[in-house]
Amino acid sequence: MNSQTYLLALKNRIIQDRLDEDTRNYIKGLEGEIFIKRILDEYPDLHYLYDFHISHKNRVQIDFLIVTDDAICHFEVKHYSGDYTIKDEQLINRFGNMFYTPFQQLRRANHELNYLISHMNIHKPLHSYLIFTNHKFTLKGTIPNHFNILLPTELHKLKYILKNKNSLENENILHMFQREHSDFSHIYKNVKKVPMSCLRPGLKCPKCKRLNTIEIEDHKKYLKCRLCDFKDIRQNVYLFNLLELYLCKGEAFILSEAQEWCGAGNRYTIRRVCDKYFSSTKKNPKRYYKTQKNR
Repeated sequence: MNSQTYLLALKNRIIQDRLDEDTRNYIKGLEGEIFIKRILDEYPDLHYLYDFHISHKNRVQIDFLIVTDDAICHFEVKHYSGDYTIKDEQLINRFGNMFYTPFQQLRRANHELNYLISHMNIHKPLHSYLIFTNHKFTLKGTIPNHFNILLPTELHKLKYILKNKNSLENENILHMFQREHSDFSHIYKNVKKVPMSCLRPGLKCPKCKRLNTIEIEDHKKYLKCRLCDFKDIRQNVYLFNLLELYLCKGEAFILSEAQEWCGAGNRYTIRRVCDKYFSSTKKNPKRYYKTQKNR
């Protein structure tokens, strides 16, 4: 599942007070990673890996691994909010809760990456960064040695880090790392789905991503968003929303679920869209739709 696409599908649908703490933290983390990914994608031909797994002596998950002209850069991204203090290589929030994970993650990843860089005979140093992306985050205290920290107000410094004039060389090195990727997500099951009970149904505008702003009029071929003036044929608007249903649910859906998800509209048009763009399996008495056809 593409994390960015999933996060967009969740946009404006999450009912925050129904989420448990683990799911809320997962969504926050995902938001931070996608924020950094969008920044990296602004740099033409930048060579990086997202959600990179390696397993030599220890299993390690790395948010971003970037090959630049000067170094191999490792980014660990946190989307914490609130006031934090560093003490004895621990993060402590204003309630006194301690967070050991960030610096431990960097240290373990450094060990594995340095082994890999030496093993592959790559002549670039490793630079690791702990990056905080939430504008509501503040940090006090002394930063531990050997670690680089970028606060939300310092993200402009990335342009001095992400040098990529030797693009071909950097690309070749990236391919070396790609061959070492070891997918162990099935072991940790780190992709956490937001329960459907925590999501608002309703027809979403494909452009502004707002819920229930599409004006539904019987016998009209085109539908229009009253907020952003987006306009498209009815079946395309339904298709956009049904693809989000499939992403959010993570499994096949039935026609009644499609109708409830769209919130309004002609059930026969919804059925036609399902039959045309999704494959289906009939398990009497219901038909289950999944995986878009020919796309």
